[in-house]
Amino acid sequence: MSEEKRIEIALITGAKYNRKFYKASDKILIFPSEVESLIKDGVIRREDVPEIDEVDKPLEKMKVDELKVYAFEHAIDLGDASKKEEVLAAILKAGDPNGGVS
Repeated sequence: MSEEKRIEIALITGAKYNRKFYKASDKILIFPSEVESLIKDGVIRREDVPEIDEVDKPLEKMKVDELKVYAFEHAIDLGDASKKEEVLAAILKAGDPNGGVS
């Protein structure tokens, strides 16, 4: 059974998600299966939904948002890292044995 990967997306209005309140422009991690429902509810816009890449790629080729999702999915604490180089370094420091490929 494969695990559904989350995607990061900005909210266009305040909303409650996973028992927590968020304000407009907050970024949250959602499952792709929730996209249609959130669009219908007016919480996100279709054009803001990133394309979901089914093929895993090396960490070095990921964008910063993808790295943050990867870190979240693998329970890696990024601390204050926000730039791509910092996020990548935090992931690598966590000792990911497979170099970003599942």
